[in-house]
Amino acid sequence: MKNIIVANTFTPMYDEVEDRLRVVINYQDINNRVDFMITRNFILNLAPSVDEFIFNYYSSNPIIKESFDINFNKKNDNNITSQTDRANLEFLRTNEELLVEVNLTYMPSTKKTLITFSSKNITTQALLEGLLLEQIFNLIKSAIPRFKWGIAHNF
Repeated sequence: MKNIIVANTFTPMYDEVEDRLRVVINYQDINNRVDFMITRNFILNLAPSVDEFIFNYYSSNPIIKESFDINFNKKNDNNITSQTDRANLEFLRTNEELLVEVNLTYMPSTKKTLITFSSKNITTQALLEGLLLEQIFNLIKSAIPRFKWGIAHNF
């Protein structure tokens, strides 16, 4: 049976050694931290699908920062990202999980989306409003080494 973890923070970065994107879920919570590795091919297929999903269900208003925390107390604040403590990020590093599936489920009654990241062993989930969903994927896309991977800046 897969372990299901509630995702509270999302921190993407490019891993030069693996030549993959690393998306760290809950980087400060060692008991619930997951380091997902995303291959170039996976992100190239995922990004357009997520962009289309967001376009179909939410308005577009991108905000890009280094780290993203979905636990916030401010209302009507469009800038709800925070800096990552890079020392903790590396010190608390866990075994990498290869991301094999991302599911987005729109819930019309709440106008929120359940986002699920899955590897063979672990699944993480978060229930997000449209702006938060868009911010997370813009954040992930901002970690892509565009020049090295031969990807246009407007991808």
